[in-house]
Amino acid sequence: MPAEALQRKIKTTKDLREIVSNMKTLSSVSILQYEQANAVLREYKHNLRDAFQALAIHNDIPNLAIPMRVHQRYLFILIGSDNGMVGRFNRELIGNVADFISEQNISSADTYFVTVGKRLFALAEQAKSSVLSGFATSNSVKSIISLAEQVILRIDKAILQNRVSEVYVCYHQRRKNAAVEVKMKKLLPIDIQQLQQLRYKKWETNNIPLVPAKPDKMFAALLRESLTVELAECLNLSLAAEHFTRMTNMQNAEKNIDENLEEMDLEYQQQRQEEITSELIDVISGANAMKKDES
Repeated sequence: MPAEALQRKIKTTKDLREIVSNMKTLSSVSILQYEQANAVLREYKHNLRDAFQALAIHNDIPNLAIPMRVHQRYLFILIGSDNGMVGRFNRELIGNVADFISEQNISSADTYFVTVGKRLFALAEQAKSSVLSGFATSNSVKSIISLAEQVILRIDKAILQNRVSEVYVCYHQRRKNAAVEVKMKKLLPIDIQQLQQLRYKKWETNNIPLVPAKPDKMFAALLRESLTVELAECLNLSLAAEHFTRMTNMQNAEKNIDENLEEMDLEYQQQRQEEITSELIDVISGANAMKKDES
């Protein structure tokens, strides 16, 4: 490759490296935002648990869970990615859910899906799954709760119209060893007995708050809020995992680009040295020829 063409290629590669570096930085910042948001949600979950405990101390926890039916039907909330540079993020999720359904011997006729991510929606439809609804993924921390509320409304509809008895949420999460794995959490039905046991847990102070509403209405409100927070936490974890995957891919790309740049710089220097040497030879040859002509 001529030196000038190689120089242009080096410039283009350096521009690409800058883009990759910016994407890596943006993902790093996004991870921090979603992790901070989940730290806030964990504190809020603690407050909700206190509210459930106060309700349990003053009243029996109403049994408003999804009734167990002879013919079980399942709803899976799949949280994927609408953006690129994350490899098999969506396909891996679909594969893990399919394995779970197979292991549990769940009939496809009794299985429904709600997807968060347009690309995931397309993959689920290609697999001929019964997709009830598809939502776009959130691009900001501020819209997470709103998205979670929309999905909760769709779950309500599925329970009423499709007689769903169990609800699972499937998402990606970072592990301590910096890897990303698919997680599955059972959202419904909730463990009523576990909530009822809260009445025997010691309250942290001597002042137990009063319940400001009727027990059944209070419980229904707390349950909806708790489910929304659980789902919002899963959405945050998935987005953090997505950005971590992208950041890792950008780091690998950055390393490859640096190696290519080093090779191209070396090749360019060698070509320039050869061109300079060739020019010097031409000059010396010309000078020698002129001397011979003069003599």
